[in-house]
Amino acid sequence: MNDGFLGLLRLVAVAIQNVGFAVVVGALLSNQWLARGASTWQDDVGRRLLVTLRVASIVSLLATALSFWAHCALMGDTTLLDAGPAVWSMLVGTGFGHAWLVGAAFTLCIVVLSFLRPGSETRFPIAIWVALAGTALARSNGGHPVDAGLFSLPVWIDWLHLLAISAWVGLVLVTTYVVMPRLLDAPGSERQTSASFVQSLSDAATYALIVLFSTGAYNGWRGVNTPNNLLESTYGQVLLLKLVLVLMAAVLGGHNRFFEMPKLMTALESPSAAQPIGLLRRFGLVLHIESIVLAGVLMVAAVLVSSPLPGTM
Repeated sequence: MNDGFLGLLRLVAVAIQNVGFAVVVGALLSNQWLARGASTWQDDVGRRLLVTLRVASIVSLLATALSFWAHCALMGDTTLLDAGPAVWSMLVGTGFGHAWLVGAAFTLCIVVLSFLRPGSETRFPIAIWVALAGTALARSNGGHPVDAGLFSLPVWIDWLHLLAISAWVGLVLVTTYVVMPRLLDAPGSERQTSASFVQSLSDAATYALIVLFSTGAYNGWRGVNTPNNLLESTYGQVLLLKLVLVLMAAVLGGHNRFFEMPKLMTALESPSAAQPIGLLRRFGLVLHIESIVLAGVLMVAAVLVSSPLPGTM
């Protein structure tokens, strides 16, 4: 087993962790807006979102364990199977190990809380939101921003950035593959609920995008320091690729918000209009393309957090 394989394994695991965490955020927000338990349809949506949350949180937990194990094997110059001592050394002797352990514990809390939720409950307890925020904060304290110190301003900015991109990507993924098929067969009595969800989705994505660009600009400039590093360093080039993908996804989201959504909202809010299947399908198609681009963003982000800052190598 060589370093190339371990490095690739770590990157894939981090990317899967990113996707899993984003889906957890998206499932929680979607549940907040849709699954109020007032009808059979909403109850069905709630069950599907709960399954999505459970699967995503488990996948995220397993992926973070695999990425940490591979990282320790790389740092210890050993094989994956023989990395046990290196893992223990990293856990007890480094700030990165401590941050990872806290993040893994919070992720485990999300898994446990998702399975402890009573079947009669339609909303998730506040504790799962606290665990979500704690997971993100631990990850920020284990990345590049911690060079400025634990809980420093760069760490909090990175925390906001992580939550914003996870909310945007997670909502798009969950809506595309879990919620949209249910909206297509929603009964007429749920049209107002569907309209409210589409509006909440668009508003949340817009707010997340604003936070994402503002915090991303801060993180990016802090990381590259100079325009030359942006163009000449590997970190800067990966950062530019991420920016291009984010802009592509933003354009797709803007198309839905300003061109598809007004017609869709008018149809959903009109009791006399027929079920807008065609409009929903077009809205969902754009979301589908956006979800693919945003999955690419998370993969590039995995490379970015694993790349050394310019001037540190």
